[in-house]
Amino acid sequence: MGGRIGGLAGSGVDPKLVQKLIEAEKVPVEAAKQRKEKTVEEKKEVDRLHTMLNELDTASNGIKAKGDFYKLKVESSHPDIMEGMIEGFASLGTYEFEVRGMSRTEKELAFGFPDKDQTPVGFGYMEIFREDMEPAEVTIEPGSTLNDVAQQINDLDAGVRAMVINTKYNPDSFRLLVVSEKSGAEAKISIDEDTTFLEFNEQVTGRNLDVLFEDVPVTDDDNILDELVEGVRFMVKRSEPGTRVQVNVTYDMDKTVEGIKAFVDKYNEIVKFSQEQSKDPAQGEMGKLSGDSSVKTIMRGLQTSLFPQGTQSTKFHTLGEVGITTNPKTGELVMDDAKVRGALAEDYDAVAQLFIQSRNGAGVGERIAAKLKAFRDPESGVVKARLRGLDQVIANQDKEITRREGQLENKEEQIKRRFAALDSQLSGLQAQGQFLNQKFGGGGDGS
Repeated sequence: MGGRIGGLAGSGVDPKLVQKLIEAEKVPVEAAKQRKEKTVEEKKEVDRLHTMLNELDTASNGIKAKGDFYKLKVESSHPDIMEGMIEGFASLGTYEFEVRGMSRTEKELAFGFPDKDQTPVGFGYMEIFREDMEPAEVTIEPGSTLNDVAQQINDLDAGVRAMVINTKYNPDSFRLLVVSEKSGAEAKISIDEDTTFLEFNEQVTGRNLDVLFEDVPVTDDDNILDELVEGVRFMVKRSEPGTRVQVNVTYDMDKTVEGIKAFVDKYNEIVKFSQEQSKDPAQGEMGKLSGDSSVKTIMRGLQTSLFPQGTQSTKFHTLGEVGITTNPKTGELVMDDAKVRGALAEDYDAVAQLFIQSRNGAGVGERIAAKLKAFRDPESGVVKARLRGLDQVIANQDKEITRREGQLENKEEQIKRRFAALDSQLSGLQAQGQFLNQKFGGGGDGS
């Protein structure tokens, strides 16, 4: 059919006319696609806003409750002897230790051999005795080497670990070392090397940790005290009888400021997003959500959550008093790190009261978290509702585009058929005109 339409040139009709008419029919389809593209861009912006709200929620959760806001650390006067770390909720305090003896693992060492994988160590039976466990029996076949025996012991999974070590003391530098997998006095092992060439000596006697805590003797079967003080794990690194170690559980100012700053930064990201969307047309291209009421609703809700509710009975009453102010031109929060640190050092609890849920009511962190929960509620939240609405619009636009594309295809075929018929008619009229011209108009020699 395209060939016939091309023949319009011979009939005097512009061959580009059909294509122009078809392009005109495409305009509604392209307009529908542009409307969908605009809606998709709007949804991307709402998704971006939703992500920022999630990030602000994470930051708010880090400062909204006492267990979240209060950041502690452990400082030791002799970290080479003992260190500590916070595990869970702990109380402030200073504790005194003296490490009189480390927990030790029982070790048994066999007499030496010239190599680890060639010289036979004899044959027969070996029994390994451990506390509160049945004896483990090892059958040593003729021709077995140190490597073979070590492998057999390890395959038993009997609470001991065997290895071949090279002492470099000639002539018999290779020796079999058997170590209890438990430490402490209860990790006692003994080996009966019946009918073999292996003979073991006790290299290290297992013993428990021996520590004075506030002049009270405490012990454990390893070198970690994780049940002594609630929420604190103490790690003993070496013994030093006679040396008193001061271990202090105190506020971790760096992590506390880091948590507050994370909240401020995430809040400001949403403020900047709102400014981009409501930009004055004279200042440049407006945001994809310009005029969207959901953005304004969210910003109003977040801004009102910054101000105290009720009467604060602590030293500080507003964020501004501890170094967090609002830029009057942009609405962004401005954090003075030095002032925040100074307020924390002056009264850590009073600063915390501004953010956490306490006897004074909900602090900033708790209020913001509550607002964010409402905004993102799957049923009634403004963000979820906006996303659902945009998804529905896009679905309807897809249907419209499909319908219009179908109409366009039919219209295109109609245009082509009509102009093909017109082409045929014009060609017939031209032929008839030429015939009549020749018959009546003449101009030949015989006329």
